[in-house]
Amino acid sequence: MNPKTPLQRLVYTALDLEATGLDPTRDRPVALGAVRLVGGRLGAELELLLDPGRPVSREAQALHGLSREALRGRPTLEETLPTFLAFLEGTVLLAHQAHVDLAFLPALKGFPLLDTYLLARFLLPGTDPRLEALAARFGLPLSGRHTALGDARLVAEVFRHLLPLLEAAGVRTLEAARLACLRTAEGLRPWSL
Repeated sequence: MNPKTPLQRLVYTALDLEATGLDPTRDRPVALGAVRLVGGRLGAELELLLDPGRPVSREAQALHGLSREALRGRPTLEETLPTFLAFLEGTVLLAHQAHVDLAFLPALKGFPLLDTYLLARFLLPGTDPRLEALAARFGLPLSGRHTALGDARLVAEVFRHLLPLLEAAGVRTLEAARLACLRTAEGLRPWSL
């Protein structure tokens, strides 16, 4: 993918995941969600529920509503990862606080990636960059919050609202957007490169 390609001409896939807990060294994904964004419009979607092969913490279950029993017998991450990666192929990934998703899915590290959290920090200094706060700022509904597909949709919508702000700030290419991410303190971590 050419880093000089204008942002408006790229195809994006917003993604999110839910897991058995918060520790990527111990916990496993239980749901993957992805939404295509083409020409400023949401398009194809993919949602995969996964059998993690281990219990879901009470805290995680309270957040996303998925229990070990409800997931038993679903395909595993290893079984579904090729389908998920094929859906992402040829697109720029969008994630909110991408380091979380990359910690659980290191296979994503080969894809070009933009982090809506970092872009919001760059474009809207002093604004709360959490997903809920950005949704409120842009008047977006929070339906499906804390589900992989619902949050992927929300990330796509937030990015759709950030695109004109990027353009107004002179950030018009993938390369420039990635550099904008690096300009934030968190952007210095290797996962945002």
